[in-house]
Amino acid sequence: MEIRIVLPFDPDFHDPKSLAALEQRCTQHGREECAEPPIASVHYPPNGRVAACPRALRSIIEDAIKKFS
Repeated sequence: MEIRIVLPFDPDFHDPKSLAALEQRCTQHGREECAEPPIASVHYPPNGRVAACPRALRSIIEDAIKKFS
């Protein structure tokens, strides 16, 4: 599994029709759960490309560390 992190958040990294590109909001937590702006674009299998707020980015990194430790 390869995780690619693009800092800062880049709407062009995402599908042009995606919520990440159109609304530039965190898509890791969903519309109702997260009001924080994204700070990074992440290719995160199996979730695909997500826009990550600080909390989401920490969670993604912690999850990857657990899987590879």
